[in-house]
Order: sequence, then C-alpha cells, then structure tokens
Amino acid sequence: MEESPVNAAISGIYSALSRNELVEASMLAEEVLGDIFRQWQKHKGDNEACELVAATCAYVAVMTAMQRHQEAYAACMTAFAYTAPYKVEPAGLLSLCLMTWNILEQTLNSTRPADNTAARDHVSAITTCLGSLMYKYYYATGNDNPDDPALPDAYHALRVITGLVNIDPALADTKKEISDLLRHSEAIGLIQ
Repeated sequence: MEESPVNAAISGIYSALSRNELVEASMLAEEVLGDIFRQWQKHKGDNEACELVAATCAYVAVMTAMQRHQEAYAACMTAFAYTAPYKVEPAGLLSLCLMTWNILEQTLNSTRPADNTAARDHVSAITTCLGSLMYKYYYATGNDNPDDPALPDAYHALRVITGLVNIDPALADTKKEISDLLRHSEAIGLIQ
C-alpha cells in the first residue's frame, strides 16, 4: 500500500526534526498545515479532520523544539476547535492532548500565571478539560491498539492530572469540553 502524500509530508517533517534541521522542519510543517487548511476550505470530513490532527501534531513538535510554545499551544487549540464535529482517530487526539498538556506544563512552569486566584481557576479548568479528554482518548486508543506508543506517556500524564484536579471519566460531550478548554485558555491569554 502506498503512503498518502499527507503522511509522506508529515514523515518528512519528523525526519527533518530528528536531524535537528529546525528551519527545514518548520518550513515543511507550515507548508503541510497550509495545504491542509486550503483543502479544508473545499471539503471538510472525518478523513480531513484526521489529517489536520496529524499535521498539527507534527507542527506542534517543531514549534516546541523551537521553543515557540504559544504558537504550539494555539495550533493545538485550533485543531481541537476545527475537528470537534468530526470523527477523528482516538490515537491522533490522544497525541494532541499529550502535546497540549506538555506545552501547558512548560508554559505554566515558566510564566507562573496561577499565582493569582482568577488565573488559578482558569488553569484548573483547562487541566480538568484536558484530563477528561485525555482519559476518553486514552481508553479509546487502548481499545483500538493496546501497543500504541503514546499510552505510557498518557498514563503518566493522567496520573499527574488526576493528582491535581478531578476529571470526568464518563465524558460524553467532547464539543462542550473543547469549548470550555478554548474559553479558559483565552481567558488567561494562552490563545487570542
């Protein structure tokens, strides 16, 4: 079976990233994401949503390597917002949740926005939303593929998250959860 052009392009991004060629990886990631968004304007569906999540994960990996955390976080939120109405493979969404959590942790450790009460409440709400989404996608991914390489990292992240906040293990309305995630992220300036 031949690899799709999108998957081949995403592989190229990760290949450049593994060689520490950040400028090349960044240019490829922006090109792939731009192509996918242009396609998105013409046709939206489950397959396109899966491609958008995969390309976003590659873009986020590059932005994180370049220490561009705010852009990486904004890309995660954009992918969540755009793909919420579609059926996306749980493994892709689990990876997106993990990347978002890692960026959030790094951002909070460097900026300390939780030093005031209002910001602390928003950070708690963001963590709850992310934890609830991650829990849902963790179990769905485990059911689909118990050997998925993201599962151990997700398990560790969920242990940390559930030590901080209560999550909703029976999350039914992912659209509402994503809406809350976006709203609270905007409230403390993580996205605009």
